[in-house]
Amino acid sequence: GAHQSVNTPAIGIGLPDVSYYEPCFGVEVEWLLLHALEQIRLRRESTYLRLTTLKVDQGLLPLPDDPDAAARLRQRVIQGGYRLVDRSGADGYDPARNVVHVFACGAIVPEAVRASEALIGEGVYANVVNVTGPGPLYRRYQAMVNEIARGSDGGAPDPFWDELIAPSERTAPIVTVLDGHPQALAWLGGALSERAYPLGVTSFGQSGSPSDLHREYGIDADSIAGACFGALGY
Repeated sequence: GAHQSVNTPAIGIGLPDVSYYEPCFGVEVEWLLLHALEQIRLRRESTYLRLTTLKVDQGLLPLPDDPDAAARLRQRVIQGGYRLVDRSGADGYDPARNVVHVFACGAIVPEAVRASEALIGEGVYANVVNVTGPGPLYRRYQAMVNEIARGSDGGAPDPFWDELIAPSERTAPIVTVLDGHPQALAWLGGALSERAYPLGVTSFGQSGSPSDLHREYGIDADSIAGACFGALGY
């Protein structure tokens, strides 16, 4: 956690009437700021943005040319996440054998993309979900849990979750990673009824370059790839 902000994701998720977002790309910041201002105008809620000064390759997010597709992407960003890297069309893709779903947040998304690219050469297909809003995403999951607790079967299937990870893909393990305490995303295993392996920062005190610190705390591309291997039992 930059500047020792290890526990701020948990604070953002836990505060009532606040939506916590951790965008990776500049266009996401734009969309979320506009959304936040609209929420204030409507007197609905406040928005907490956890940002980074780390330089991020904006080309990792190819924006759709189709206006409808771009609008759908913007809505997914506001809802809390979208699949950034999709390996489901590759030959040999088998969720029961060689697939891992990596849920990455904020500045660590590029590390997850690099890990996914490296794993292809090892016969492992790692989808990458960019978690733009851990707060709204958790709120959606908690609403489902509350419905079940009230005696409901959870209602109709939520197409949002199915778009992130299709039911047919939920035999694959999940690896979560962010530049903060791993518990902030660890609940995704419960949301998708799959085993999860959370990576994050659980201590602080070291100084160095971002790449040095990512490696030190096990949230760099090599560590993410290693967690994917371990999740598959390789």
